[in-house]
Amino acid sequence: MTTILVVDDEPRMVAMLELALEAAGHTVRRAHDARAAWEVLTREAVDLVLLDVMLPGTSGVELCRRIREHSSTPVILLTALGASPERVEGLEAGADDYMTKPFSPRELVLRVAAVLRRTGGRPPRPIATTRRTVGDLNLDAALGLVRRGDRDLHLTPGEFRLLWLLTEQPGATVGGDQLLEALGHDTDRWGGRAALRTAVYRLRGKIEDPGREPRIVTEHGRGYRFVTPGHDS
Repeated sequence: MTTILVVDDEPRMVAMLELALEAAGHTVRRAHDARAAWEVLTREAVDLVLLDVMLPGTSGVELCRRIREHSSTPVILLTALGASPERVEGLEAGADDYMTKPFSPRELVLRVAAVLRRTGGRPPRPIATTRRTVGDLNLDAALGLVRRGDRDLHLTPGEFRLLWLLTEQPGATVGGDQLLEALGHDTDRWGGRAALRTAVYRLRGKIEDPGREPRIVTEHGRGYRFVTPGHDS
């Protein structure tokens, strides 16, 4: 028996998906947004995720990207956007397949079975915790949130991925190629090294205090490194 997580904020759609999947012998878990989905994924093993692209708050595409960063759990995107760029972006984010609404329950069951066959042999397991504290910054990769004390720092998804990568080993230099990869589609929009410089500049403005020692240090020709307050930069 497989466990499938359905992530959609439309109750009628969730009910239809649940009915079809349970009739085919699957166990179904529900979530109405990215936060609730991540709670399920970190709590129990899931064999496949059915993920709507248009979610409130964190989008389905961004949630797919975060799942892929931490897990090989198969993901099928559900979209009403036809051949839109958002669908392509979701596949680039690591989705295994997509379905365009409306679709029949039988098509859903067959598509799920095909993806499970194609990705079979990997025992499911919960995603490990994705919270991190570095100095006075508290990062939550599940939600892409950063808090400093009692204040939320409003980072874009690309900025958060940069900060997460830089804080994996504070003090260690992270190469430009790795950071460019973390930027994802933002790189395509702004272009190469200029995109990285712009993203780092904006990230510095959100996490550093004017007149205080920098937290992100440039290593010319190599990349960047993160230092915590009170350490040599």
